[in-house]
Amino acid sequence: MLGLIEFVRSSCQRARPALLFLVCACVFSAAASASQSFIVNSPSDVPDAIPGDHVCETVAGNGVCTLRAAIQEANSNFGADTIVLQPNVTYLLTRAGSEDKALNGDLDILDSVTIIGAASVVDGNGAAIGERLFEIYRCIRDQRAQGTNDCEFAEVFVTMSGITVQHGGAGGIANEGHLTVENCTVTANTINHVGAFYPWGGGIANTNTGSLSVTGSVVSNNVSADDTHSAGGGIYSAGALTIDSTTISGNVVTGTPGEGGGIYSVGPGKVIIKNSTVSANSSVFGGGIYLGGSGNAAVLNSTVSGNSSDDDGGGIYSRSAAGSVYNATITNNGANIDEFRNATGGGVFVQSSFMLSVANSIIVGNSVLVPTTGKPVHDPDQCSGSINSLGNNLLSDIDLDHCTMAGPYNVASVALGPLQYNGGPTKTHALPSGSAAIDAGNAGGCVDGDAAPIATDQRGVPRPFGSHCDAGAFEASDVIFLNRFEIGI
Repeated sequence: MLGLIEFVRSSCQRARPALLFLVCACVFSAAASASQSFIVNSPSDVPDAIPGDHVCETVAGNGVCTLRAAIQEANSNFGADTIVLQPNVTYLLTRAGSEDKALNGDLDILDSVTIIGAASVVDGNGAAIGERLFEIYRCIRDQRAQGTNDCEFAEVFVTMSGITVQHGGAGGIANEGHLTVENCTVTANTINHVGAFYPWGGGIANTNTGSLSVTGSVVSNNVSADDTHSAGGGIYSAGALTIDSTTISGNVVTGTPGEGGGIYSVGPGKVIIKNSTVSANSSVFGGGIYLGGSGNAAVLNSTVSGNSSDDDGGGIYSRSAAGSVYNATITNNGANIDEFRNATGGGVFVQSSFMLSVANSIIVGNSVLVPTTGKPVHDPDQCSGSINSLGNNLLSDIDLDHCTMAGPYNVASVALGPLQYNGGPTKTHALPSGSAAIDAGNAGGCVDGDAAPIATDQRGVPRPFGSHCDAGAFEASDVIFLNRFEIGI
């Protein structure tokens, strides 16, 4: 097929008559739209016998299709292909080496594909391979039109579902194209050297040409630890980013600059983090989330809890030109955890000359670790920098020496339950009966930055339940969630 397409394309480029051009265009379009399905039936890491012959097998005629062989065939075939993995099977990468055709090392993806698993595991074999598991290119065949940076054929679109990506020796996934991650787990990947394809992002690295959507997934226990390029322990994104109904937890960034333990975003692309929990991540700056860049960056209907930073911003560090927080619960985060710095912003830190807009949110119980003679002291510290309060925000206290609030807010003692499953796919802090956050939201209804109604809470419970919506990510109600057999309070 590939040879036919190249012949048709070269012939069409030479053709001048309009009729011949139209015929060639139709033939090329039909050929280029062909797609195939490859059923993987072996967990071994063996390449395809004849890439491009449309048959996934490791030896001609043996019928053995591996994940690596399926990707090689998909790369050779124009069209959006499908690869189906065996359920509950681990695919361990064993072919060391570095090239860009998926023959050795990581699994290079050069054409659009959907990879479907069912509790399937792809294991990068750590230091033995020393690369990411998946490297997704921006352009099909990595081909760009002559004299431009545009793709010659089309951009690459990839969907992964139902798989675990683990033990990458240079991170988990690097994406230059358009990547959708659904119901996946990205865990225990580490990147710690500049020589990697993209030296940031322990779990997932999304470049400035890419777009990344993560839904219903878990990104946990990944590490970015390079001495000069560390950022994004869980996710690093320089392009458009959407995170929905996902848990980002236990990720770590060390080294320099050490930004964004759970999530690091920078660049002009739009960033939306919604219905998600960011917890127990750590870094130097921005233990939970680091928001940067010139695009819109919004944290919506989400929980930021138990994160820590050695320097500023235990929960969220913002230097975004258009950063905003709506109906979020930000609690139990800590700054200056290593005790060696004059840091602030246990809950939220906003860098000088920037401002973060906040509405209908809870920022309570955050702290900064202050070195003292003997045992260090956790001082309350909810915010630092300039915050544009759009109303109905609850803070347990505020230090006006380093936190400037423009707009109305309330200082109150807000009762919260522990971080646990209270229904829905992610953990939340429930609102006990009598909590000051109940019915504390905007009287006209809770809305996002586009003035669209926030119709549910983080779990999917309808808002409002009562006279007003509740502040924070949790709406107190009597809804029974059958998926976890738990009752919302």
